[in-house]
Amino acid sequence: MLSVVKLRLLSLRDNYIVFVIMTAMALGFTAIFGISFNSYKPSVIIVDEDNTSYSKEFIEELKLNHTFKFVESDKDSAFVKVEEGNALIALIINEGFHNSIENSNEVIIGQIKVKDDTFILSLQETVRGIITKIAGSERISKVTADFVSSQKPSADKEKIKTSAYINVMDSWKFKNPLKITSTVANTNIRSGYDGMKQSMIGFSIFFSMYTMVFSIGIILGDKRYKTWDRMLISPVSMSSILGGTMVVSFLVGIIQMSVLILGGRYLFGIDWGNSIAGIMAVTTVFVFAVTSLGLMLSGIVKTEAQLGAIAPVVLTSTSMLGGTMWPLEIVNNKALLFLAELTPQKWAMQGMLNIASKGMGFESVIMPSIVLLAMGIIFFGVGVKLVKENVD
Repeated sequence: MLSVVKLRLLSLRDNYIVFVIMTAMALGFTAIFGISFNSYKPSVIIVDEDNTSYSKEFIEELKLNHTFKFVESDKDSAFVKVEEGNALIALIINEGFHNSIENSNEVIIGQIKVKDDTFILSLQETVRGIITKIAGSERISKVTADFVSSQKPSADKEKIKTSAYINVMDSWKFKNPLKITSTVANTNIRSGYDGMKQSMIGFSIFFSMYTMVFSIGIILGDKRYKTWDRMLISPVSMSSILGGTMVVSFLVGIIQMSVLILGGRYLFGIDWGNSIAGIMAVTTVFVFAVTSLGLMLSGIVKTEAQLGAIAPVVLTSTSMLGGTMWPLEIVNNKALLFLAELTPQKWAMQGMLNIASKGMGFESVIMPSIVLLAMGIIFFGVGVKLVKENVD
């Protein structure tokens, strides 16, 4: 097998341009689209059924959060926009909102949504914080007014209360974070969205797949130039030929992904999280799954031209389904989300984002890694069978 590895490495030396171009494109697309994804703002519909000073104050506080695009509307229109996917969620400020704040009662904010995702969890934390701020300011102003009027009965209690409320609210100004992350269930899991990380991971996965698939597709060139036949009649076994080809393709994938991870760190300042071991673990099984996929595709087609035609269709469509080009959180179609579960890209994205974006540890990549390993084994088994059948 070592002789096959050496032969493949020599052939790659003459075809390094694919590696360079795909790596450059991954970094280039990250630079371009990372900025665009960071500018993505989900639409949130606000329905004000209370229409009081406190509900208006609540809306103004919400609009200080630039993570979302807030639009005021009526309830019927809000239902339609959410159902059609034109808005992430609708917040309903129910009638009685002002009285609940003023009387220190429980405040209820209605929601119209299709599903939960990280944006909605983040928004809920923001809403909770604003309600706490307004209710707390109201309570402080009321206590202040009661105290002053008790000391000075002639004082205008309502005027003191209003003045105290304004002063307390002013002291909170500009304290809202512009980028929201939330902590869920007393863990250290961050749910903030980072477009640069989404782009870096997504495009690294997408473009590296081309390099790996076409590097293992070299066996089709061997068949075209009769090199394959010469190897088969040599002392080298079929297993050694396929094994050597897989090893080289695997090494190419690992090197390219490592270069891209380092590029993300030093070119774009990406923080890869608390477990680089987890990042490399999921990267390793992903590379195995993709090289095995390349072997399977090389077994399905007969020529390099056919691989060049089918590979872009397979890789692009599964990458779109798997969330490399946009976050799966914005996808509402259940059929598409089910199909995403069948792609290696989805599981690689999930594993890497769990660590890089959500602040999770090595344990968060165990399930994605198991799924990717299983996919790789299936692809490899089918690929070996197809290649052998083509030889026979």
